[in-house]
Amino acid sequence: MKKQSEYYKYTLDTDLRQKAEKEAARFKEEETQFQLGHLPTEQSHPVTVDFSQIAQKQPENGIKLLLEVDKDLPPVARKIFSSKSYNELVNAFQFAIANNKKVCFSGCGSTGRLSMMLEEMWRQYWEDFADVSPGYAARNPESDDIYLSRANLVCSIMTGGDRALIRAVENFEDYTAFGRRQVADLNLSKGDLLIAISEGGETSSVLGTIEEALTRGCQVFFAFNNPVSILTSTVERSRRIIENKDVVILDLYSGSMALSGSTRMQATTLEMLIIGSAIEESILKDSGEKIISFDRQKQITLMDGILESLSSPELLTIMADLAVRESDIYRAGGRVTYLASKFLLDIFSDTTERSPTFMLPPFRPEDDKDAPVSWAYAKDPTRSSKEAWFDMLRHAPRGLDWNSDDYKAMGAPRALIDNPPSLGSSEINRYFIGNEVDKSRTEKEPYLLLQILVGNVQSNIQRDNNTLWIGSPEYNNKEDDGVIYFPIELPDSPIYLWHHIAVKLILNTISTASMGIMGRIRGNWMVQLDPTNKKLVDRGSRIISQLTGISYSKACEELHLSILAREELQKEGGDTTTSPVEDALDRLSLTT
Repeated sequence: MKKQSEYYKYTLDTDLRQKAEKEAARFKEEETQFQLGHLPTEQSHPVTVDFSQIAQKQPENGIKLLLEVDKDLPPVARKIFSSKSYNELVNAFQFAIANNKKVCFSGCGSTGRLSMMLEEMWRQYWEDFADVSPGYAARNPESDDIYLSRANLVCSIMTGGDRALIRAVENFEDYTAFGRRQVADLNLSKGDLLIAISEGGETSSVLGTIEEALTRGCQVFFAFNNPVSILTSTVERSRRIIENKDVVILDLYSGSMALSGSTRMQATTLEMLIIGSAIEESILKDSGEKIISFDRQKQITLMDGILESLSSPELLTIMADLAVRESDIYRAGGRVTYLASKFLLDIFSDTTERSPTFMLPPFRPEDDKDAPVSWAYAKDPTRSSKEAWFDMLRHAPRGLDWNSDDYKAMGAPRALIDNPPSLGSSEINRYFIGNEVDKSRTEKEPYLLLQILVGNVQSNIQRDNNTLWIGSPEYNNKEDDGVIYFPIELPDSPIYLWHHIAVKLILNTISTASMGIMGRIRGNWMVQLDPTNKKLVDRGSRIISQLTGISYSKACEELHLSILAREELQKEGGDTTTSPVEDALDRLSLTT
């Protein structure tokens, strides 16, 4: 028999159950537009239905399943590269460059972090061309250098502001008005370019950025990973945008995710490949000097090559060993800290996402010693936190300094009006990501300090740390103690597109495998998710229904009962680290 949850006693309260039944009934009746089980990105992929069981017994085979789903992507990319919409995107980037128009990427959660990475890639290219240090363009906005001015054309919108890069602001995605306000704050205007990215194609805050950009006369593209036909026939808010003749659609449907609903994986990988390729193609035509030729079909070959390399027996074993090592450290109460200078943003994009996906402790501010220590973290060992933030983003962090009046004007819920969250730049600076000493990362054995190196950077290896090095297949020095080497061909790219894709694939795969090994996944379902917004309430209900066989309505009631019980426990200062979804599953297993 499984151990009862700490808040099991609250679920026996008759009044609490009646309240849960009412809230579940209201959700099912009033929030039909957030009941999304019919979308492919929310469904179970047939290849990985037994992922967690396989990962626990044979980690290499579990990882092989995850990479097998990544192979769904190249055929979709091939189709997109020959589409009219992709041509229009390349032309739109070129127009913006030639006419000094702003280029803005917008997203939420994993696509918000992708948007920030796309901004960094854009800035990196023009700053490299001008031969200046990271962030130089943002520090010198009045420069008359043409390449620095092009670097400053770009911006990005993360729902919840840049603070959401390091700590999820999940409930903000439910509000269209929040996305509209973030576009207004950036003062986008006629002729500017917005590329909105939503894995599901229905994220309200992202749709809000589109609505506001259209009213301002911007050129708008919308990239998503579900079929147009399904979205337009079932999700009204999506239909209004997709059928708008002023919006260019990039339908990147590739099927379900390796981990059901975890669009941080295949969905954002494909979006990075497609949009990154369009950036690369456009800037090569307008940089004034053709550095390398661009061949769209060769992009498919290069993507296939990276996936083939990762699927080799040698690299499957390396990734499995790392996943097992991580899970062993976490089980023992230790911590993993990734160290990087370049590609630090990529690492944050993976580590931050682990908190809402697997309900791990989120990153904690330096001045909050009472909060639990995050299992995984990332730091730049070469710079102070202030410098690291600026250099990582290549611009000053963009916080949201909204007050009660702002939330009231946007029609936000009373809870946000009465207690506006701290999402401003000062809040971001509370998180130390630089070379300041943080004893919490090493105070308990075992721990792992793992530096991430990508490309030809042999001279940067610090011998006192373990090193994960993704580099040239030609290098294979077995005498490098502590170096975990990934011999992968990283082709030339002006925006380091293949470096970014390789880092993403490797970290996503290892972190997902480690959670599968630890039992924080059942089959290919994320049972440890925290239902902090409407989409996640729906997803949690579907997971409970899928794994227990009860109806969706009954599962929704059981989830709301767990949520309410958790709230009661919080009032007493009890432990609330258990996911309401996992609690409901465990509780139901005791009664069957």
